[in-house]
Amino acid sequence: MSDPAQGPARAAAQIGKGRPQGAARHWLWQLSLGAFLLFLVDSYYVVNGFYTVVDRALELFVQGFPWGPVVYLFDATNALAGIYQLLAGVLLALLMAIWDRRAGWLLLIGSGASLIDNLVKDMVQRHRPTPDLVHVFSPTQGYSFPSGHAVFYTWVAVMLGSALAPRLLPSLRPLLWTGVALLILVGCLGRIYAGVHWPTDVIGGFLLGLSWSAFVLWVPERWLPTPSRTWLTPGRRRRAISP
Repeated sequence: MSDPAQGPARAAAQIGKGRPQGAARHWLWQLSLGAFLLFLVDSYYVVNGFYTVVDRALELFVQGFPWGPVVYLFDATNALAGIYQLLAGVLLALLMAIWDRRAGWLLLIGSGASLIDNLVKDMVQRHRPTPDLVHVFSPTQGYSFPSGHAVFYTWVAVMLGSALAPRLLPSLRPLLWTGVALLILVGCLGRIYAGVHWPTDVIGGFLLGLSWSAFVLWVPERWLPTPSRTWLTPGRRRRAISP
């Protein structure tokens, strides 16, 4: 009789290696669907204005917390916005495509999350926090829900982790995925700290980015070039790092 824990454990191991197979895909589609349903719940409460008091309380807590030097990281992730964020995503996808075709495809398909984000923004048209309610350190134009930064850093971090993991030694992969989690966390908290998004905007952006990223990783591997194939060696496979 098989151990029930082996399913999730095997799935986590496959995702950690950047090579999701059957066990991982069994959970990835559920993660994608679950995150999307939670995004819809968050959207419902945002549209109906049920989060106003809680949003403000959480925002003021984040802004009043003594972050110390982490504030500089918030400033760095917040600085990448608008057209610069778009250019950074395109440049990153091109660079990864030159290095490895699968990596390029992951970044390119992952960027679809940002396109969905802009569509949702135009549909919901939620206004950003105002100075009479919270501290607004960096006034920003445009609608608030969901947070484009939260979406961007979520899909970029997850896609980069999935693209780089097959090329790293197993001992380095935990550091890689720790970096992925920290990038997402800093990118999300930075928007709340700057006063340009409500916490529910950021939560919605994270859920949307996570749902799309899980969907991309769920896509069967045969639809993408294998992790070991590069543009520089089109006729043969490079030797992959052992798991």
